[in-house]
Amino acid sequence: MDAEQVTPIVIAGGGLVGSLTAVLVGRSRPDVAIKIIERQPHGPVPDKRTIALAAATVRLLEQQQLWGELAAQAEPIRHIHVSDRGYLGTTRLHAKHEGVAALGYVVSAAALNRVLYAAIAAMPQIEWYGDSAVTELKQEQNYCILKVQGPEGIAQLRTQLLVGADGQRSFVREQLGIKMHSTDYDQVGVIANVQLSESLDGWAYERFTETGPVALLPLPEQQASLVWSVTEAEAAELMALPDGPFLTRLQQAFGYRAGRFSAVGERLQFPLQLHLAERSISHRAVIVGNASHTLHPIAGQGFNLGVRDAICLSEQLTRAIDPGAYRTLASYWQQRDGDYQRVIGLTDLLVRGFSNHYWPLNKARNLALLGLDAVAPLRHNFARQTMGWAPLASRGERS
Repeated sequence: MDAEQVTPIVIAGGGLVGSLTAVLVGRSRPDVAIKIIERQPHGPVPDKRTIALAAATVRLLEQQQLWGELAAQAEPIRHIHVSDRGYLGTTRLHAKHEGVAALGYVVSAAALNRVLYAAIAAMPQIEWYGDSAVTELKQEQNYCILKVQGPEGIAQLRTQLLVGADGQRSFVREQLGIKMHSTDYDQVGVIANVQLSESLDGWAYERFTETGPVALLPLPEQQASLVWSVTEAEAAELMALPDGPFLTRLQQAFGYRAGRFSAVGERLQFPLQLHLAERSISHRAVIVGNASHTLHPIAGQGFNLGVRDAICLSEQLTRAIDPGAYRTLASYWQQRDGDYQRVIGLTDLLVRGFSNHYWPLNKARNLALLGLDAVAPLRHNFARQTMGWAPLASRGERS
C-alpha cells in the first residue's frame, strides 16, 4: 500500500454489505479506485447463515447480472403465513396477488459472498486486501489516515472516504466515536436447518408464541431454515437436548401446519437485540450494514436494510466529485434515516406486540391480523414493505 497516494474509497469489511457496496460503486464509477480491507485471509468471507432476500434485493441482483448463478441455489418464497399460536388471527401473503413470481428468495450467505467476490475480482480498479484490518484511524480535513495491519506488517493509507462495513462490533464505528443505542428483547434465537415430512412448497411461516416467533423458511429437499425465539433459559435447555426431544419441543411450539419435523442439523444460538447507531456518518466516513444497525430477525428485514444502504450510498457516490464531501454524506444520511425508522418501527412493534399473552393485547393483535388478511389495500402495503419496495418507491425507484 502506498502511504503517499490518496485512495478515493476504502471499505473496511468484505462481507455481504461491504462487498455489495464495492460492486455497486465500482460498476457505476469505474474511474474510482477502491480498496477493501478484510480480515479473512483468503477468498470470500465464510458465512453459515441462511438469508431471506426481499424481492427488491433480488431485482437489484438481476440488474447487476449477479442473480444467474444464485438462482439455481435459491428457494422461492411464494406465500407467507403469519399466525398467533392458540388464536384465530392469521394473515397470508401471496406472490401472485402482488404481481411477482416470488415475495423473496432464500439463499445461503456463503453463496452470495462467492458471487460478490467473483464480481469484485473482475474489476481492476478494486483491490482486495485479505488477512488485513484497520487498526487506527485519524480524520483530517481532506482525508482519513488509516493504519492497516496486514501480512507484511503495518501500512499507512489515506482515503477520501472510509466505509465501515465491519459488522456489529465495528472498530470503525468505535473509532469514529459514534454511539450505538441498544434494546435487549430478552430473547435468544436458536437457528438450525430442519427436515420435514413434506416440502413447504414455497411457504414461509412466522408463528408467534408467548416467548417469541418461530420462523420457517423454505429450503430444497423438504428442509426448512428455523429461527426459534425463546428466553435465555429455554435456549440453554433446547441447545442441550438430544435431537429427538428437541424436535418434539419444536413440534409442540409450532404445530403441524408445516407437517412433521423429522431431523435437525447443527444448532446455533445468538441473542436477539436491536442495535442502532445514533448516526451513520462522520467526517469523511460512513458506516453501513450491521455496523450501523442490527435488527431482530422477525420479518427478515435486517440484511435487506443493509442492501439499501449499499444502493443509496452508491447512488450518492455516482454523482460525487469528492466521495467524502459533507454534502454527499449528509444527503445519504437524510435518505437512510427515514428507512431505518420505518423498518425498525415495524420489527419492534411485531416483537413487542406478539411476544406475550396479555389478554387485551392478544385480542387487539388477532383482530389486526384478521383485518390485514381481509382488507386488500392494507395487505398490499404490508407486502410491499416486506418485499422492500416501499422504501425504494418513496425515492422514485419503483411506482
